[in-house]
Amino acid sequence: AQSTVTMVFAIPKEQRDDLVSRMDEHLAAIGFHMFGHTFSGTLAKSQEIEERAFSVAEVASITTTESWSEGTGAGRPVIELTRLYIKKAAELMKAEAVRLGEVAAESSGAGDQEVADADNFDLTSSDREFYTQKRAEQVLAPLMVKGAAYSSVKLCTKSFGIDAANVVTKAFANIAKTLKEVDLSDIMAGRPEAEGLKAMQIITEATLGANITSVDVSDNAFGEKGVRACTAMLQQQTAIQSLSFINNGISEQAARAILELLASPQSLKKFHLGKNMTGDDGTAHVAALLAKAPNMEDFMMYGSRFTADGAAMLAKGLAVGTSLKKIDLNDNNINEEGGIALAGMLYKQPNMRHVNFEMTSLGPDAAGAVASALAAGCPQLEYLNLSACDITPEGVPAVAKAISAMKNLKVLNVAENEFGDFGVAQICVALKMSGCPLEELDVSNNELMNAGAVAAARLVASRPGFKSLNLNENYISDEGIEEVKSVLDGAGLSTVLGSLDLNDADMADEPEDDQAAGLDAMLDHLKL
Repeated sequence: AQSTVTMVFAIPKEQRDDLVSRMDEHLAAIGFHMFGHTFSGTLAKSQEIEERAFSVAEVASITTTESWSEGTGAGRPVIELTRLYIKKAAELMKAEAVRLGEVAAESSGAGDQEVADADNFDLTSSDREFYTQKRAEQVLAPLMVKGAAYSSVKLCTKSFGIDAANVVTKAFANIAKTLKEVDLSDIMAGRPEAEGLKAMQIITEATLGANITSVDVSDNAFGEKGVRACTAMLQQQTAIQSLSFINNGISEQAARAILELLASPQSLKKFHLGKNMTGDDGTAHVAALLAKAPNMEDFMMYGSRFTADGAAMLAKGLAVGTSLKKIDLNDNNINEEGGIALAGMLYKQPNMRHVNFEMTSLGPDAAGAVASALAAGCPQLEYLNLSACDITPEGVPAVAKAISAMKNLKVLNVAENEFGDFGVAQICVALKMSGCPLEELDVSNNELMNAGAVAAARLVASRPGFKSLNLNENYISDEGIEEVKSVLDGAGLSTVLGSLDLNDADMADEPEDDQAAGLDAMLDHLKL
């Protein structure tokens, strides 16, 4: 008969104490024999390592349900949990040995010890850790010291249960007068849904004693339930200027909940919603919120599965203000209709500096409209990404004409289009005409052969501060590559050329006869 059992991890106390004792001896020996130092606190560190390893296995036992048939090895889950316990202890032991070496190296210097940041508290690391109450008390101790005055706290990449979340409440209460920014991204991983949502509720409610201006709850994948777990914070914190819900399962219902709960959208200056499945229906709620946020400066909604209809709604919402500095809508099917709607909004954003419309299927007409709007209405533009936008050779002249008027452009990415040699040469001439301080140019995967690549190299050679040129995934001949390198070497910029490992020299060919004269003229124009 099949039975389902929830494992409870347990190891005899004497075995746990033995592991601590062995780790203490090894850490002391490593310090003395390898680094010539006698380190204090190795026992306490060994106890901490053991407790952290045990908590990882303990959480795994609680959150994993194993099924098996009688007589088929019911001990397997216990063995696997024990292996997890040992593996985690070994990882932490290794990390501590490395840290001891760094401490020894620093102490041999002339007292240049790193000073702790008194304003920013950051737990971010590659070490995924499940916090118990005791561990949270240890780690968050600096926040609970009398007189602590942190303004920014990042709890991300650590998993908080209910007991650990209650410790956060105490910590936030102690620094309430100075706390302004909280990063709560990725703090629910590995927890049962109910526990994770309750912990999120406790931690967000813990902010209520402070005057919070920035909140990040990204990478928790909590959907509408998670948004509603943040109800008290969203309703009672009236000075939030920055709000991030990236990779959080923001569906139509979740988007509606944000619109419903956020009490002061007029305070928002930064709103990030990338990597969700919001769709057009959810985007309607986002657009309605934007219409209440006239001071928006930084809006991101990449990879959110909206189409031209959603783009048009966003354009209308963003048009209520003229403060936008950065917009990132990459990886959405905006298409021509949506692109033209956005162009109308962009024309009225004089402070715009950064535009990313990568993989938005704008097509040649909308790409031209967007570029023209930016050239006419956004004189401070520094970054433009129109890669993978289905821009055909017919659409290049309009884009090039607009680029020739962009006086402050530093980064241009038009990769993965169909420009060809003639189109890329047009873009390079336009960049030279603009006189912009260009630092990065990406024309990879554009069916380039020799002339277009040489045109790009000659443009780059006229920019002493240039940093990065990407010509990869094209059809440049070996002779063409040599000429490109020669031009860059002559300008002292040999290091700016990126990898050409995906260039297919066998596909190189001569330009069409009807384009040859025009290409030669543009190449001459680009000579130093």
